[in-house]
Amino acid sequence: MIKVITFDLDDTLWAIAPVIDNANRRMLEWMNENTPKFNQTYDNHGIDQLRDEIMVNNPHLTHDLSQIRLTLIQLGLSRCGYIAAASLAQQAFAVYFAARNDVELFAGALTQLSALKQNYQIGALTNGNADLEQVGIDHLFDFYFNSAQIGVSKPHPDFFATALAHTGLGAESFIHVGDHPEHDIIGAQTAGMRTIWMNSQHIPWPAGQTRPCAEIQHLDQLSDAVADIHAR
Repeated sequence: MIKVITFDLDDTLWAIAPVIDNANRRMLEWMNENTPKFNQTYDNHGIDQLRDEIMVNNPHLTHDLSQIRLTLIQLGLSRCGYIAAASLAQQAFAVYFAARNDVELFAGALTQLSALKQNYQIGALTNGNADLEQVGIDHLFDFYFNSAQIGVSKPHPDFFATALAHTGLGAESFIHVGDHPEHDIIGAQTAGMRTIWMNSQHIPWPAGQTRPCAEIQHLDQLSDAVADIHAR
């Protein structure tokens, strides 16, 4: 019997590309006014190089997107000669993070989450760094895990094992809903969970891989997909 439904967040409940574009734009606007040397020194390629450097020198941060972002800002500001680089980086990151959580939910998301919560535990399993409280939907979730908390990213089996351990339920009680064929669907399948693929981009399923239990193109189809899996 299905008792828990877990969700990926980015590109499952909202589109992430425009959110990140807007977050980067707002952060750089703030920095242009408050730390202009950073903008004069680093273009998008330069920021990517800072990120790569951080990743190489700090492998323990691999799964913590927020800390990676904060560290690269501070490194860039320090190299631009800002003495208060740590404090300025915190301020710039706060601007970025507020915009990163200013998302537009896909149509049907609130209705579906609210309806499913009446009968199931609802969890979030994300490799991203969204803050459900800032997004405004934390009241709809019973638990939330991200890669920074766990120290690994989906599709690593430890990620899904954390959700199983948290609920004390077996994998057969779970449906995982996500957009990424490998990170979400194959990862959850390997853990023994049932799966629903949120394929809003209408991409083909990877050849040779076990198909999900259900495929949807928009969230209004979700309750019917869950009911069909539950009935089986």
